[in-house]
Formats: sequence, structure tokens, C-alpha cells
Amino acid sequence: MKAFRIFSAVLMAWLLLAMGGVSAQRAPTLTPPTLVPTMSSPDGEALLAESAVARIVRDGVVRVGILFNEPPFGELNPRGEVFGFDADLARSMAQTWGLGDDGVQFIQVTRQTAVDMLISGRVDMLAAALVHRRDLDTRIEFSQTYYPSYQAVVVRNGDGATELAHFADRKIGVVMGTPSESAVAEWQSRASYGFSVQRYVTLDLAITALNANEVDGVVESVIRLERAISSAPENYRIVDERVMPEPIAIGLQRQDVPFRNLIDRTLQYLFQIGRLDEIHRDHFNGADYPAAGFNIWANVGDAPRIDAQPSDLTYPSSYALARLQNTGQVRVAGVRELNLDAPESQRRADALNRGLINALARRWNTTVVYVPTDGNPIDQVVSGAADLAVGVAPDWNYAGRVDFTSPYLMHGLRLMIRSGSQIRGFDDLRGRFIGIFQDEGYARDIVLQEARRVNAIIDDFFTITREQDAAFVMLVENNVDVVFGDSLKLMAHVQAQPEALRLLSRSDGRGIWYTRNFVGLAVPVNDIDFRLLVEYTLQELARDGELQTLLQPVLPPEDMLTFEIWPGSRHFFGFQLG
Repeated sequence: MKAFRIFSAVLMAWLLLAMGGVSAQRAPTLTPPTLVPTMSSPDGEALLAESAVARIVRDGVVRVGILFNEPPFGELNPRGEVFGFDADLARSMAQTWGLGDDGVQFIQVTRQTAVDMLISGRVDMLAAALVHRRDLDTRIEFSQTYYPSYQAVVVRNGDGATELAHFADRKIGVVMGTPSESAVAEWQSRASYGFSVQRYVTLDLAITALNANEVDGVVESVIRLERAISSAPENYRIVDERVMPEPIAIGLQRQDVPFRNLIDRTLQYLFQIGRLDEIHRDHFNGADYPAAGFNIWANVGDAPRIDAQPSDLTYPSSYALARLQNTGQVRVAGVRELNLDAPESQRRADALNRGLINALARRWNTTVVYVPTDGNPIDQVVSGAADLAVGVAPDWNYAGRVDFTSPYLMHGLRLMIRSGSQIRGFDDLRGRFIGIFQDEGYARDIVLQEARRVNAIIDDFFTITREQDAAFVMLVENNVDVVFGDSLKLMAHVQAQPEALRLLSRSDGRGIWYTRNFVGLAVPVNDIDFRLLVEYTLQELARDGELQTLLQPVLPPEDMLTFEIWPGSRHFFGFQLG
């Protein structure tokens, strides 16, 4: 009882101190977290007067909202220095933009104040371990994901649970008032089994309860769980199946397309030059950057300097979402009538695109109007003749003219070999004949490049004039030992003769890709709510498994894309998407 009174007195003193400090921002501290005033949000529908790009160029500094108490993303050390993954990422972005070593001003935000400070213009961007949640999409905009975190369950080592269903009729611990509590509630809503939930004030108390067998598992961000169990990792195990994704992205003001494009292009540039991997190794105990779901557009180019970027803001003259609701139609470019002798790869890609569009339209309760497409379908979106274009490659050459969705398909150059072959790569192809398709002359250059990398001399090529002959020239005529071509062209042969042919893979079963090309949808530029509708629906198609079914004829199951799902409601502007 005495201990309880002491605890109550300490808690009351802390609350009184907190209430007295809300009116003014204090100097940064390590613990407890600095109290930052809550700011009222301006009208979320007000259009921006200028892009953050213009202001940053004018002032020569980018103001970055960052957390001071969220290791390994953002921390304030005893010397008053901001460090962590987010801090180094922001510094690298500013250096890439040509702002120099003093081009970043870090401004402390908290979980409660970050979004309001961004909307009010106190900061230009949030690099604050910010999870891209759908409820925030109505207030701010997000970059592409730069860190794929998630909510996970930790159990005692020796517990047999390997998937979420194994927690049926068991007890889960969670910290109250956190995103983890929402993740557990969402898990309960979708589960076909029941489990009970025990709430705790802190993660330490929840882990203590786990050790005492009061709960069977604890749900929290995987990063915080790994940190919490780091002192005795041999006593715990994190269950493989994830409770909820938590994609972390940079936050910026809504409909600031020039700044969003600059941020995304810079992230992709830093990924290509290996800087993201370096930063990750520095702050995640030498671990490789989790690159599996990171998407690269075509023509990223050299370092994007901010003073060379467009800064004009443009807004749609009309919005596709309103037109969709009023007419009950979605106008689609990019679907063409195929010739009777069209190769199998084109037929499969066409079936995928039509199936995807029909799935989107069905969930929107709309009919599809295919816009005749002769040239580039992106141009029809730019002109306003189409609401979206299907089957297009996200390309930086079109940035600012259209917006691109997350990709729904990946294809690229791969090696098709005999099923029993011991070939492991180009170093095993010395003196062997390599088949390449007549319309893929660039494949020869990739072969020679890969051969030089492993010090192999390869100069024996055989040209395959027709896609449908690839397996025949390999298995019957024995003209080639392997076929090197686009995965879309090879899939039909591998699926038709799985006992004889396969695509070269690593020892763990993952495919070896020599090039990667992404395919997505193009939508009108800065028509943010329509883009969100398309993105959410793609995510729900992936969540329900319908998108994976559509992809089976064109993508090997072991290389199925990791589809990012932003946590949040499946309802959007009256549409039921899930």
C-alpha cells in the first residue's frame, strides 16, 4: 500500500510538471521526452501557395521534424547532437540536393505534434519513424516507404507458435494507447478464432508478464521488440507471421508534388548508390538494408539537386474521383486489341491487365470504358482522355505530368535452364551456347557484362526468332544450353514443362534476376484522392489474394511481389474496398 502511495505521488508530480510545461517549448532532453505544444490544424483543404522546394532553395536549408527519443531512428545524445537512421538519411538527402553540411535544421517533434507542425509549416518534412497510415492520408502526403517495419508477436523461446492462428484461445499482451493496441484489435476483427488481450502501461511490464507466463505473447513494433529483448535474446523468439505492416515513410504537405517527387527520386538515388544500405548498417548492427520491397523507377539519373528541380504547383482542373462517382465509369488507356498471332507473353500480360482493371472496377461498382490507345497511354492520362493507364513503367521522365501507383508486376531478364542442370550462374556457361530472343538485342550486352564480372569468356550466342520456339531449340534441337530472356517470355515454357525446365534460382529458392522492370498504373498528376483510391484498392486486392491469383501466369510464386499495405480502414469516400 505504501509503495502504491509513493507511485501515485510520483505520477501526480510528473503530471503537474507536464501540465505546467505545455505552454512553451523546452530545451531538448533525453528523458522524459521533451514537451512540445500541441498546435491546432489549419483547414486541411486549403491549397498550398508554394512548394517546399521553392522555400528551401530560397533559404538554403530544409527543416526536418524528427523524434529525439526513438532509437535507432532518431535520438538526442548528451552532447546535444541528433543522430540515428532518420537523421543520417535527412543529412544525405540535403547533401544530395546540394545544400551542404549546414543544409539541415532538425526540429524536435513528438508523436502527438508531428503532423500538426508539418501542416502549419513549422517543418518542411517529417523524418520521424512515421508510419504511413490511411487515416493520415487526409491530412498529409507520404513519400514512398523507406523502411518496412511491422507489428510482431514475441513469445518465450520454446513456445510452439509459428503463425497467428496458433494463438487461438490464448492470451496476448499489449501496451495500452499505442498503435500495437490498434493492431491487436484489427487482428481480432479479422481472425476466425478468439483470444484474450491483457493491457499494460509499458512494454517492460508486458515483457515481464510474458516471462511470468501471464500472457503467451506480446505485440509491439518489431524494432521495439528486438530492442526490448536484446539483453537476453536466447529467451525469446519473434513469430514469423506479422500482425500488421507498419511502412515508414517521409511526411510532407498534401499535394506538394514537386517536393514529393524530389524526395522519392532522392530515396531511389541513395538506394542505387548504396547509401541507404550504409546508413542501415550503421544503425541496425551491421544488417543489410531490407531492399525486397523497395521500388525503383526508370531513369533515376544522377544526384537530383534541389535548385534544378521544378517548384511550380499545379492542380487538376477536375478531379477523377468526382467524375467516377457521378458517371459510374472509369476510362482506361493501355489495353490494346492483340493480333491473332500475338505471342503468349503478350496474351498473358493482356489478360493480367484486363483482369486487374475489372477487379478495380468491380470494387468501385463502376463500368470500364477502354480508351483506344495507339501511342503512349500515359499521354491519354495527361490530356484528360483517360482516368488511368494500365501496364506502364513508372518513369522519372514523366514525373510532374502524371503520378504513378505502386507496381503490381515485376519482370526482367532471367536464365532458363534444364531442371536437372547444375548451372549456377554465368561462370558455368563457358563454352556453352546461350539463346537470346531476336527482339532483345540488349540481352547480349547483359550477358557479356555478367561474364566479365565473373571472368568468363562467353561468345557463343544463338538467336531465337520466335518466342514460342524457346523450349524447342533447347530441348529438342539442342541448339542452346540455356535461354536468356525476359521472364514474361520464359514463364509459359517453364509452366508447360516443369519437369524439364526451370528458371535459375538461389539456393534458398529466390529467383536470380539480372534486370528488374516494374509495371504500375498512371493517374492524373496531383489528383491525390483518386490516386489513394487506386492504391488502397490494389492493396486490398493483394490482402485478399486476388492480385496474386492474377499474377500466377506471369510471375513465379517464389518471386511474388511484396505488396505494401498501409494500415487503416477499407472504406474510402463511400467505396467498400475490402
